[in-house]
Amino acid sequence: MEKKTTIRIPEAYVPLLEDVRLLTADQNNPNRTSLKQQEQIWRSLQKYGWAYPIITNKEGVYADGEQRAEVCKQHGEFFVPVLRLPVSDVDRRLLRQILNKLKGKHNKELDSAEYIRILQQGEKEDLKALLESVGERLPEDLDERKFSLTIPETYEIIVECKGEEQQKQIFEKLKSEGYKLRILTL
Repeated sequence: MEKKTTIRIPEAYVPLLEDVRLLTADQNNPNRTSLKQQEQIWRSLQKYGWAYPIITNKEGVYADGEQRAEVCKQHGEFFVPVLRLPVSDVDRRLLRQILNKLKGKHNKELDSAEYIRILQQGEKEDLKALLESVGERLPEDLDERKFSLTIPETYEIIVECKGEEQQKQIFEKLKSEGYKLRILTL
């Protein structure tokens, strides 16, 4: 049988292969990628293969993976693993929101330690390309010695405020008490 894709695919995903040209976008996906991010998606697919499938509803309307699918079509790769879930339209939209937004918050110190581990293994260019694709830069002040020990966890709280004025008041009060703070507006 002729190979359907040049992208590495886990054996478990082979039965999920579908022609991506038959899937449907609802034209309402709020997730947008820059050209740099699309290039990074393509490099990632080439290097690591399909780590997880495209997710759609039973009718083939995207819930997750629309950007990966578009990148594949641009590169003439038309067969991708697709997991079709039996979800309503509203659940498909909620799933898209969850998968786009609930990615966690990065601890800068742990990120820096991870960068150092990646750099130590010779992947500086890949790391720089990834960071540039999301509008970030590799910190110039990375100190390998600083991260050779285990970095302690940080404990944080989020205070929900009624408005900007209350946010400012609480920030100033906690700052005067010596807490290390940063503003997060969601």
